[in-house]
Amino acid sequence: MRRMSFRTRLVIVIAGVFIAAGAALLTVQYLVVQQLFASAISTTAASCVPMTSVSPLTDGTSVTDGADLSGAAPFTDSSGLLYSTTSTGCGYFAETADVVDFQLAAPMQTLSLQAVEGAVLQQSTFLADEVGGGLLLWSVVVLVGFTGVAAAIAFWLARRSLGRIGEVTATARDISEHDLGRRLDLPGPDDEIKELGDTIDDMLDRLQSAFTAQDRFVANASHELRTPLTTTRTALEIPLEQGTVPAELQPNMQRALRATEQSERLITALLALARSRAGLEQVEPVEVSTLIEAEIDDLDSEEIVVHSDLRDLTVEGNTVLLARAVRNLLENGIRHNAPGGELWVRCRRERGRAVIEVENTGTPLTPATVALLAEPFYRGDASRTSTGPDGTGLGLAIVQSVAKTHEGELRLRARKGGGLIASLVLPL
Repeated sequence: MRRMSFRTRLVIVIAGVFIAAGAALLTVQYLVVQQLFASAISTTAASCVPMTSVSPLTDGTSVTDGADLSGAAPFTDSSGLLYSTTSTGCGYFAETADVVDFQLAAPMQTLSLQAVEGAVLQQSTFLADEVGGGLLLWSVVVLVGFTGVAAAIAFWLARRSLGRIGEVTATARDISEHDLGRRLDLPGPDDEIKELGDTIDDMLDRLQSAFTAQDRFVANASHELRTPLTTTRTALEIPLEQGTVPAELQPNMQRALRATEQSERLITALLALARSRAGLEQVEPVEVSTLIEAEIDDLDSEEIVVHSDLRDLTVEGNTVLLARAVRNLLENGIRHNAPGGELWVRCRRERGRAVIEVENTGTPLTPATVALLAEPFYRGDASRTSTGPDGTGLGLAIVQSVAKTHEGELRLRARKGGGLIASLVLPL
């Protein structure tokens, strides 16, 4: 299962916090409202008192007219008119109630206080339940709606805040040792993210200076060493060719000459490696099949059988560097082959890219060994070197450097039954 991105987790956390806070707020609000309703109901029941109405009874008034006066308590005023009182329900008074201009002649008729309180309590409870239920429903609806709004706002904020970090990550991933001149140059406000980008740019400045100094040292040292090595080789070859070296000294002279030649090959490889890492100064169309055929013709394959299957392909690149890479692949296939072995050279188009593949027989290789073959000065086990001259340990490292310079790659995998399959992949 793919791990969620930091942006997604940030949105979920923000939305979760909003939901938790909103739910807590609505819960407290609902409980407070319920408590207020309960307090209001208690106050209503406690302050309810019976109420009566006063009605005049004149001559000709029927007890059936108007209100039911069957239970009325009669009384008279100074005018001699007859009045009656009737209970009309519940009344609420902040203080005691007075009946103005009337002098009650008899006590008022009252209803049962328990009955009145029960009716008021029932109506108030029903009202509280209705209001509370509606409040809870709409609170949930509002919470859900605002949760969606909060999630959208959180996603926008996360995208806006982390988008610049994504730019830093993408650019830093694309920068390699071959294009250390690139910089992030992160725009935007002067905040922590821009400070991070500026710090990475400073680090790239230091890395570029270090790589440049290293390549310059290798190139200068290699160039300075070639002249004395050439002089030494010449001084050894001339006496040997003229036969002026005593027989007892010839083995030592031959050994010194081979060491000198090996040193020259190493210096040449170091120069090629430094040149391949310096980048492409000149790019031109290169006929891959023609280049490979020329290198095969110059190849000293000895008893190795070479098979070729070449397609016509053209890539953009540096002819000298690509020729060097192909030569190193072929020499590696010859040098680490088995006596009387075979070598297959192929060139094909694969997914819009040119693939130069060299396959050779040889001893079985472990995945751990294959992973280290492109490391500089790594030769592997002694059993890999079965034919051909000693290598420098830079052959495949140079191929890999040339591939990266051309925005390609070097793929290595062990061959079933023994040997190696090396593929140089280049963009078309």
